[in-house]
Amino acid sequence: MNQPTEERFNRLEAEQKQLKEEVRQLREQITEPMKVTRIEVASEDVIRRLDSLTQELHAISKTWLDTLQEHYTDHTAHFEKIEKAMADLPTKEGLEALLIKYLQPKPNGH
Repeated sequence: MNQPTEERFNRLEAEQKQLKEEVRQLREQITEPMKVTRIEVASEDVIRRLDSLTQELHAISKTWLDTLQEHYTDHTAHFEKIEKAMADLPTKEGLEALLIKYLQPKPNGH
């Protein structure tokens, strides 16, 4: 009775050795994975959607730029008015002359 069990054990041991050898061989066969370049062709729907988004972006950009230009023109006009008003202001020397003129005592005592 022991012999069939021992025979079976020896057979299993041999199979185990064989499996280990096969695993070793398979590990040696493993190489670097190949790099795959993905090539995809966009569908017509995707292209239409991208074109639509591009048009929307251009419209929004144009509106934004027009608004910016309008405000820039308004601000430029205001700055020009301020510069002109500042040019009409008297200089330091002019203010000193006015102060001297109006703060000097009058000959009549007032």
